Amino acid sequence: MKNLTAFIICLLATCHIAFSQSSPTTVSYNKSDQPALMIELPYTEDVSQGFIVTNLKKTGYEPETKGSLFWKNNKINGYYTFKGVRLQGSNEPVDLYFKVEPKSRKQKDKSIIYLLVNKGSEGFINSGSDYNAAQQFLNGFLEQSAGYKLDLDIKAQENTLKDAQKKLTKLQDDEKSINKKIEQLQSDLKKNQQDQENQQKTIESEQKKLEELKTGKSS
Repeated sequence: MKNLTAFIICLLATCHIAFSQSSPTTVSYNKSDQPALMIELPYTEDVSQGFIVTNLKKTGYEPETKGSLFWKNNKINGYYTFKGVRLQGSNEPVDLYFKVEPKSRKQKDKSIIYLLVNKGSEGFINSGSDYNAAQQFLNGFLEQSAGYKLDLDIKAQENTLKDAQKKLTKLQDDEKSINKKIEQLQSDLKKNQQDQENQQKTIESEQKKLEELKTGKSS
């Protein structure tokens, strides 16, 4: 039984490692087939795009030069292009072309990242130390993107909590305002009741005068 459990754990670990690795593929770029790498992430297209930018910054590359989404304007043939990226293990800077798509129409919570590696005059490459460096960079996406997604979830939850706290503060302020109105209404009610008593006394006094006048007339 212990051997079977150990085998299952080992098998799951192997599957996870296999899933987390990028794989070579061929994509159409500028109407021609080009060598590329691909990896699947268990996150939406927007999350994966944001993670790419965040991970590029860790290499010292600054993809955003104007505005929070300026890099999205730098798109060629459907690929986001990042020029002159120096990756760990590469001999020289390379140009990285990324494309992110939902895994399928029914699986929009997962995405596929395609990466083309360009070396200028050499064009798109599929071997060599620079290509291997790009593949290693992509291989780290699954594990590292989990931390990125967690940070997004934490930030989203912090914003949700902040909104809830703001709503509570507003409700508390409304309560104070309502209590003031209630106090004013109670004061107005008390004054009204006192005015009614005084008015009733006035009526009784005037009624008495009227009766006295009528009595004097009859006598």
